[in-house]
Amino acid sequence: DAQGATAEEIYAQIQELADKENAIMEENLELWQKLFAAMNEKRDEIPDESNYGAYLLAALDLVKDQFTEDELKTLTEGSEQIRDLEDQIQPLQEQYAALQPAGDGENGDMSAAVPTFPTFTGKDLDGNDVDSSIFSQNAVTVVNFWFTTCNPCVGELADLEALNKDLAAKGGAVVGINSFTLDGDKTAIAEAKDILAKKGVTYSNLWFASDSEAGKFTAGLYSFPTTYVVDKNGNIVGQPIVGAITAPDQAKKLNELIDQALASSK
Repeated sequence: DAQGATAEEIYAQIQELADKENAIMEENLELWQKLFAAMNEKRDEIPDESNYGAYLLAALDLVKDQFTEDELKTLTEGSEQIRDLEDQIQPLQEQYAALQPAGDGENGDMSAAVPTFPTFTGKDLDGNDVDSSIFSQNAVTVVNFWFTTCNPCVGELADLEALNKDLAAKGGAVVGINSFTLDGDKTAIAEAKDILAKKGVTYSNLWFASDSEAGKFTAGLYSFPTTYVVDKNGNIVGQPIVGAITAPDQAKKLNELIDQALASSK
């Protein structure tokens, strides 16, 4: 029972459950990658599900003819386990968010508690070197974590592109991080670039090593898409937006965080 637990204790529980999800996939990684490739072909037909395990089960039902009976059994059981883990993670995430200080940015004592985005050195999908100095170059940076076979992730790319154009006028930018492309996976990069091109995305997408601090941060995300607002000092502003920014309430929250970051950069 997480009642009465501290934010640190709840976060540790979320991490533990997320590690269990990762372990389920790592045990049969090639088989899961085969599923992701099959899902990629059908991504427009997969119904939206806020629970990632339920999303995998819905996707699996569409592509089941591509797998043997044994493979289907493994993937179904794994997806059901992930669905159950997600059901445990969701209320913990809500409790964790409720325990975070609201912080108005004017309280000097709060500054030590403001989390910073992990420093990183990596490349964009065209192979150009990038690092966390990008934050200091922008008045605000919206960092969107996504992956290729995530229907809600792909569904919001056009909105993020529009946001990037809007932010450019204010000295800001959107940056994408596709979790499949970590460590410079060539196939994943090619697939991500294909989707980004089809959606008309011009903003940078980056990757870095999975064993770096930023890589571990990415591995700890419990849901996709997840979007962070980062100010010019590399500080994370407020709580992440979990789920697509296309929903009006999500877009409103995101714009409030952007305004907050812009105010602090003056």
